[in-house]
Amino acid sequence: MPNVIKTRTIPEYIREAYLTQKRRREYPRSYFLYIDEQGNRKFPVRDPKTGAYHCGLIRAALTRAGQYKYAQVEQKARELYQRYCAKKKEFVAKEVKGEMVLGVVLAPGEKDADGDVFTKEEIEKACWDYNTNFFNVAYRHGVMLTKEEAELLESYIAPADMEINGEKVPAGTWLQRWRVKDEGLRKKIADGEIVGFSIGGWIEGG
Repeated sequence: MPNVIKTRTIPEYIREAYLTQKRRREYPRSYFLYIDEQGNRKFPVRDPKTGAYHCGLIRAALTRAGQYKYAQVEQKARELYQRYCAKKKEFVAKEVKGEMVLGVVLAPGEKDADGDVFTKEEIEKACWDYNTNFFNVAYRHGVMLTKEEAELLESYIAPADMEINGEKVPAGTWLQRWRVKDEGLRKKIADGEIVGFSIGGWIEGG
C-alpha cells in the first residue's frame, strides 16, 4: 500500500504522524490526496504540524501514485508539485529543433525545490553514484523513460566556474546532457512545458 517513505526531505515527525491509519484519522481529510471506500487515508501532502503543503510529501505522492497506477492522484500531485515545488532553473542549452538538452541537475549553495542546500562534496558524490549505478531518467518523477525515448550523453561535475549561453555555472555544479528521441517529449521542451532537471531519491524501510 502506498505509504510515507523515509527520505532526506521528509522529517521523522512527519513519518511518525502518518505511520498508521489510526494516526492519519487524527488529521483533516484535506491533508490527503485519496481516501478509499473504507475511509483509509492515503498520499498525505500536508505538514501535520502546520497544515502547509510539504514538497517532500508531494514528491513522494507523485512517485508512488505513478507506481501504483493511481492516475487521478498522480495528476493532483503533479499539479501541486508544479504549483508549490517545481524547480524553476531552466535548461542552460537546448536545441528546439533538435534532440539535445543540457541542464543543471544540482548547483552548490543553491536551494532545491524542497529547500535543501547541497555542498560541492555532496553533489560530486551524488553525481558519481548516479554515473556508476543508475543512468535512468523519469518523466515527472513517475514514468521511467527508455533509451528509445531519451539517452544520457554526459553527466559530469563542472571543474571550474564557467558560462553557458550567458548563464553563470559555478564550479562543482552537476550538469547533464540528454538526447531526447521521443517527439512528444521534444515538443513539451520546445513549448516550455518541460524546462529543466529535478532530482529525486528515496530510501525505503529502516
